[in-house]
Amino acid sequence: MRFSEPVKTSARSLIVITLRHESELRKAVIGRFRIALAADAYAWPPIADAGKRARSSDPSVWASGLPEQVMKALRRPVEDRDEDERNALHDYRLWSSPELASEYVAVQRLETQFGLLEASIPKVLATVSTDPAVTRILPRGNWMDDSAPIVEPAIPRFLGTLDTKGERATRLDLANWLVSRDNPLTARAFVNRTWREFFGIGISKTLDDLGSQGEWPMHPELIDWLASEFMHPEFEAAGAHDWDVRHIIRLIVTSHTYRQSSLPDAPSQDKDPENRLLARQNRFRVDAENVRDTLLAVSGLLQEKFGGPSINPIEPSGYLGALNFPKREYTASHGADLYRRGLYTSWQRTYLHPSLLNFDAPTREECTVNRVISNTPLQALDLLNDPIYVEAARVFAQNAEGVAGNKFDSELDWIFDRALNRLPNAQERSILHGLYDRNLKRFGAQPDSAREFLTTGEAPLEHAQNPGQLAALATVIRAVLNLHEIITRN
Repeated sequence: MRFSEPVKTSARSLIVITLRHESELRKAVIGRFRIALAADAYAWPPIADAGKRARSSDPSVWASGLPEQVMKALRRPVEDRDEDERNALHDYRLWSSPELASEYVAVQRLETQFGLLEASIPKVLATVSTDPAVTRILPRGNWMDDSAPIVEPAIPRFLGTLDTKGERATRLDLANWLVSRDNPLTARAFVNRTWREFFGIGISKTLDDLGSQGEWPMHPELIDWLASEFMHPEFEAAGAHDWDVRHIIRLIVTSHTYRQSSLPDAPSQDKDPENRLLARQNRFRVDAENVRDTLLAVSGLLQEKFGGPSINPIEPSGYLGALNFPKREYTASHGADLYRRGLYTSWQRTYLHPSLLNFDAPTREECTVNRVISNTPLQALDLLNDPIYVEAARVFAQNAEGVAGNKFDSELDWIFDRALNRLPNAQERSILHGLYDRNLKRFGAQPDSAREFLTTGEAPLEHAQNPGQLAALATVIRAVLNLHEIITRN
């Protein structure tokens, strides 16, 4: 680095150097560095062992103030210098020439701007086409026998043929066929998976195999019609276009079938326990990412920011200790990033966040089309003790006190209405009232415990007139947020 103008110092002068560590990796700083100050504007700082020579008592080995590459080139005859050495001498002359100083600085600034611009442009890996390998039928599986006919790229014959104008089929031909109206699979597979998102089970239970090993659709005409509407909308199609996902979702969620009650009656429950005849709506637990979103949303903590880098929720210390090459260091995010949707949770290989794992998110070791839904005690412990859910309960309690005042029955009504969209029944009210009274006494006798509980998380703690009362109400909300009903799609 060269100062724009000479710096005049005295014996009492103090030069302050500030280093800004702006690595994209957390806790990543420069491990070791050296600062050298020279009186000459064109002196080059010593590097590596040259620094030791600069401090030597023998003047003959002192650093020259020239770059090592320049010194190496100067030690050789002119006719023996290679291209790198000639370039080193040329670059140093440009850098050290007073007549070219202003032009040199301008060029350096332009190159820096160009580098920043180039770094900001996303780069995409691209493949280069080469001659395709020859593929033959293998008689008796003998890969050394090259007498069999050559096999060209094609689709299964019973599904049709590719129109390639007599040329060899390419991946582009396959892609065009996948979204062609002549392909009976793509649209049906997609609408079947979309149906599963809204009913918990597809029109065909098998989502990943629509061939002979899969289940025949329970309603063939329905899946055919939905597939046709997906490829080319005709029913209430104003504003829709071909392959319009929004159009299909609108058709499903505005249908009478979707808007039915999920409460079964005895006859239909006995005759059709899996509700394959769609006589009612289905009840099923939401996916792992939506569990977090639901609890943060009802508490008022959820951040609706769209896109951006992944975030690191709070997780147990040492959870990534088994990951090697390199060793992982995990630091939780801070501020608003802590309350973003579960979709943005960072993922370390097959080590997904423990809360996602508890609620059946796949480990990504293999492609998973249909998630298994389980109901385990560990899920209840997660909802009760995960720091983000404890913090959500505390913020929920603050909001309840601010809206409903300090009357427990009014607060409980508001909590149930916001979290469960209903009012508590008499039994629930009695149980939760008892829980509130017991914890109010406990926190009243242990004010330090109440303050420690209320300081969980980074969300600001508004001044509470009665910390014990707020902590007791937050404990009640933890029980409400632990209900299976709150994470079940009814």
